[in-house]
Amino acid sequence: MDDEASDGAPSQNALLGAALRAVRRARGMRAGEVALAMGLPLRTYQHFEEGAGPFDLDRIRLFADATDSDPFAIVVSIWLRSPEFAVRSIDSKPMVVMMLALRHFQEEMGEDLVLIEPRIWWGAFRRLFQDLDEHVRKRDLTAETWLDEQAGRLGLRSSFLPKGRRRGPS
Repeated sequence: MDDEASDGAPSQNALLGAALRAVRRARGMRAGEVALAMGLPLRTYQHFEEGAGPFDLDRIRLFADATDSDPFAIVVSIWLRSPEFAVRSIDSKPMVVMMLALRHFQEEMGEDLVLIEPRIWWGAFRRLFQDLDEHVRKRDLTAETWLDEQAGRLGLRSSFLPKGRRRGPS
């Protein structure tokens, strides 16, 4: 497997492998567990997790099912050159949600979809991401933080903060 593209950046195979490993580890799973859940021999799974072999969307979907992750985020993480995106998307599954919404939208629009210019798409996505950013920034985590601290004092597992904001294993 070629670990670098001609421009010195990680290759698509290396990025896919990094995303798959990161998702599996984030889920606390062993390679054998994922292989079993995917119905693959361990060595075949290991080859897949290395990013070796042909790019296989069906196998990525099986992996996502086995790890309860977002298959579209795994693919997008390659284009973004950010395996971390696949991990950050595990629970919220933003790309699955977007694909469901996009499928519905394109069915509703039909041939009129061609009338939407790139600058309109850009503006719509920019507004969407600004709204999401504002939602996250304005969220008051004071109560969740206090509850987590108090639970820890009782020897209980912290579970009040959203998964992405917790300290230590979730």
